[in-house]
Amino acid sequence: MQPQTLDCHVDDLCAAHGISRVDGRGRAVVITVRHRDGSRERRLEIRIPPVRGQVSYFIALHEIGHLVGHGRSGRRLESEAAAWRFALATALVAPTDATRRRMGKRLRSYVIWAERRASRRQPPHIPAAQDAFWDLLAWLER
Repeated sequence: MQPQTLDCHVDDLCAAHGISRVDGRGRAVVITVRHRDGSRERRLEIRIPPVRGQVSYFIALHEIGHLVGHGRSGRRLESEAAAWRFALATALVAPTDATRRRMGKRLRSYVIWAERRASRRQPPHIPAAQDAFWDLLAWLER
């Protein structure tokens, strides 16, 4: 599928969910704007580059998943896995093996992050061995 088609799909999802798209590195942001009259407005924004191929397409879907997908309010590793599940569920194409492994590499980086902080007074939560998180990671990394 052409990158332009995938980029249009990202634009359509953003429009459907009221998300602003800004050029930048992959990041999802919730902005709270306070108006002079005391009211507040919540704005959803993703910062992503234009879609050039499958990897950037799935990263864009992943960032949208952080804002509107199921499980987005979980702990860090759980919310990362939920965002990747959203990306896989909403994609117009199945990921190639190379794209799938790149997704796995990104998810694995959060596991390494959590393991490095395991000795802290309040360590990050690492899912139990039987958690679906590990099934997703194994599938992405195979």
